Amino acid sequence: MKMLFLVTDSEYEPHCMNTLKERGVTGYTVIPEVLGFGRTGAKMGDRVHPGASVIVVSVVSDEVVEDLLGCLRQCIAENKLSESTHAWVLPVEDVLQGSPKI
Repeated sequence: MKMLFLVTDSEYEPHCMNTLKERGVTGYTVIPEVLGFGRTGAKMGDRVHPGASVIVVSVVSDEVVEDLLGCLRQCIAENKLSESTHAWVLPVEDVLQGSPKI
């Protein structure tokens, strides 16, 4: 299993989420309005540095990763996702899931 860690402009979140769902990703965590500074400049959510990013984290099967990354690359090339979209794939070595309380 792999962890997909995706950062994109907040305005591209709907398309990003649709792309993940179309590829069979059913579980994810979204962290909205992430502020920071990078290659494309500052995104601090204020008048001087407007805008924000969003982080999407999901654990996916190894088989899905390459197709998903290829789709994200294509979306960036076709301007469906921002050129400042970044994705990292990390190995998942262990998973701890709490049991539901009855």
